Amino acid sequence: MLSTRAPAVRVSCARAGRVAPRPVVLARATQTQTITRTAQVAYDDEVESLDVESMCKRLEARAKAMIQLEEQEVASRCKVKFVIKQRLALGEAWKICGTVPELGRMTPEVAPYMKWNTGDVWTLELKVRPGPVTWKAVIRKPDGQYVWEAGKDRSLEVPFGEPSKTVEIAPKFE
Repeated sequence: MLSTRAPAVRVSCARAGRVAPRPVVLARATQTQTITRTAQVAYDDEVESLDVESMCKRLEARAKAMIQLEEQEVASRCKVKFVIKQRLALGEAWKICGTVPELGRMTPEVAPYMKWNTGDVWTLELKVRPGPVTWKAVIRKPDGQYVWEAGKDRSLEVPFGEPSKTVEIAPKFE
């Protein structure tokens, strides 16, 4: 006679040493019936040492502190305004790719789109973390492909601690 155990159901328990019922299924090869019995299983002492509620509270407090710190840092950043005056074909759009996270870390798929304005003026204004930034303009085609601007990468030095200042970048394209 063949006897095997099916995967057991996990039951959580707040205290160690408690015993909880766990269904056990035994199958016999010669018969078509299934016998189900309830077995008593003791839990490890490790379960008691985990205080999930206090861990969640500490994690939540840490996350709130990090969010507050990030908001303070963003508020102290300088605004950078990119302006491109160039006509594009229908369905095309400019994106600015740069080495900082705000500009997609040189990944055009996540880089921010520029906004079209009358007169074929494209603008993008955002707060960028201070320091050196390498960037390039990219055209997104209607079919989803990207065309990078020709030439070397452009560079920009974003000033430290000047939140009221706006740096305007207006590159020329042929």
